[in-house]
Amino acid sequence: MRVYGIPIAQGRPRAVRLPTGHVRLYDPAHSKDWKRTVMAQVLVTRPATWAVTRSPLTVGLEFFLARSKSAPKRQVWPAKRPDLDNLAKSVLDALRGLVYHDDAQIVRLDISKQYGEPGVVIRIQEV
Repeated sequence: MRVYGIPIAQGRPRAVRLPTGHVRLYDPAHSKDWKRTVMAQVLVTRPATWAVTRSPLTVGLEFFLARSKSAPKRQVWPAKRPDLDNLAKSVLDALRGLVYHDDAQIVRLDISKQYGEPGVVIRIQEV
């Protein structure tokens, strides 16, 4: 399945101290918005008979980033921010509860990033 939109890396958790003295952690707004985009588009494109699985999974994520005007046309691989592992973390967190029960079920993860129409192609297979 393909999710359209500008991929956003998982941001560092933010903290706020409550009047009770407790500390509450939350996702930054930009990370939360990207996760909601992924969840909404996955819900629309997944089969109606799909159930959340507890089986081991192989996941492939292919990220496409917009080419900056200064990037040479011959350059295919964006060796710059955002970090690939943080991009993957945001998508895997968004899929938890929709496709699989827990991301600990993922036994193989193939990820890449390149220039193209912004978005991510997600491939999931049960092992």
